[in-house]
Amino acid sequence: MTCLHLRIHGSFRRHARQSLLLSFALSLGSWQEARAQFGGAQPGSAKDPWDAPGVVQQQLLQQVLGQQQAPAPQEPLIIGGIEFSREDDILNMERLSNIFGQVFYTMVLSPGDEAAAEAWRSLSVDIWSLAETAKQVPALGLAVGMSLYNYFWWEGAHSLEPNIMAGAWAAELMYASVVHAQCNDPRLPAMDFYIKQCHLRWRYVMMMAGEVGRNLVLDKRDLTRGAQVLRRLQAYFEEFRSLPNSGLAEGRRPHEVNFNIDYHPAATLRQGPVWKNPLQDVPIVSFLEANFATIRGELDAILANGGTFRALDERTRNAETQFGPRGDDWLTAYMFRKGEAIPDVCAHAPKTCALLATRPEVAGCHMGGSGAGFLRMAAGGRLKPHFGNAPRLSVHLGLIVPPGEIRMQVGYESVRWEEGKAIVFDDTFVHQVVHNGDEPRYVMNVWMCHPCDPNDGKLPGELPPAYCEGPPGALDMLGLHVLPQAPPA
Repeated sequence: MTCLHLRIHGSFRRHARQSLLLSFALSLGSWQEARAQFGGAQPGSAKDPWDAPGVVQQQLLQQVLGQQQAPAPQEPLIIGGIEFSREDDILNMERLSNIFGQVFYTMVLSPGDEAAAEAWRSLSVDIWSLAETAKQVPALGLAVGMSLYNYFWWEGAHSLEPNIMAGAWAAELMYASVVHAQCNDPRLPAMDFYIKQCHLRWRYVMMMAGEVGRNLVLDKRDLTRGAQVLRRLQAYFEEFRSLPNSGLAEGRRPHEVNFNIDYHPAATLRQGPVWKNPLQDVPIVSFLEANFATIRGELDAILANGGTFRALDERTRNAETQFGPRGDDWLTAYMFRKGEAIPDVCAHAPKTCALLATRPEVAGCHMGGSGAGFLRMAAGGRLKPHFGNAPRLSVHLGLIVPPGEIRMQVGYESVRWEEGKAIVFDDTFVHQVVHNGDEPRYVMNVWMCHPCDPNDGKLPGELPPAYCEGPPGALDMLGLHVLPQAPPA
């Protein structure tokens, strides 16, 4: 594989010699200065760069809007032999994501392959040259900011410490992408706000800046720089809330941002990040708890058979990013995706699959981010802060929960699993996992259609619960949530 190797504005070594304080001075300058620097940029295209929450696919949007007029051609931007657009930042995101994804995934699947490792080391140097260039070329901000988040969140391959420099740069460049796409313009029409993925850009900015600030204050005990980052975060949040398209329902704190609010605001505001009465409000909870013994028994049988769980993970995993600092921190054995059973996994857990097949929340849920299966978190593992796909909820049934500090932060709340008990949480809030115990933790995970969705994950004639009653979400009002599904290829 030919790797992209870049030298643009000096070397990574020179950049790395700068003090961390100087790096923050570069990365976390005043938001007014960032706006002034990037304010002249033009908007990007309406393509969809992420398999991420709340995304409305471009092919469906065109059913409403028709084909948009293509921008006038400009002289291409060539970096390291790769052509990037000077305007279309989502196209740039797609291209850079493909490069990083291919090299990273090859390295993950080829342990001991020196060529694959060297290709990744080269890209790990190049990302900083790209970051310097993106400060001058706003159309690269989205691509480089998301690459820093996706692949460089941790200090190193086995470090449990977040990479503060990478997170700070990612936040700055993502804000540059906000300005480039004119997502901070209060005159931007609501439809354009979603077409340009402004709801995604803004929330990623706040997640990145918020987690960097929180890590500095709580873990590094660096109150001075932590306060600087958190003040910047508050400025981002206030600017976002001032926009007519943001929806004041986001709340009063940056850690209240989420994606289900765009679909089902009434329930999201009533329930918060972690649902308080899951047995009453989510019927599948009592079902899972009643069948705990059966589900746990089939998991035990899989674990007793050596490397079966890891083999199932390799069959069902998605494309890799740097989700945890170690490649095997988080393993999955999914039995259902988008309402369809996965035979290779169900062959090892036939009773559990048969049980799940009776539930409309699983077998009758066809949204892109839905599914059900076993999740394993290794001892000492971490999952970085991230958003889940919307509109959905997550249900975790604790199966094997060893003693020790094993917790999940969801928005502004923290939870711990219990064996035989299910928790319901809104994973479209920022959430992350810390496992400081001595043995792996296993849960049954159900990514279910949101109970307030009237069309998906329901029995015939079933209506949304009473807690859904309230004003419609922004996507409903724009007619984007009810678009017909694209025909199969």
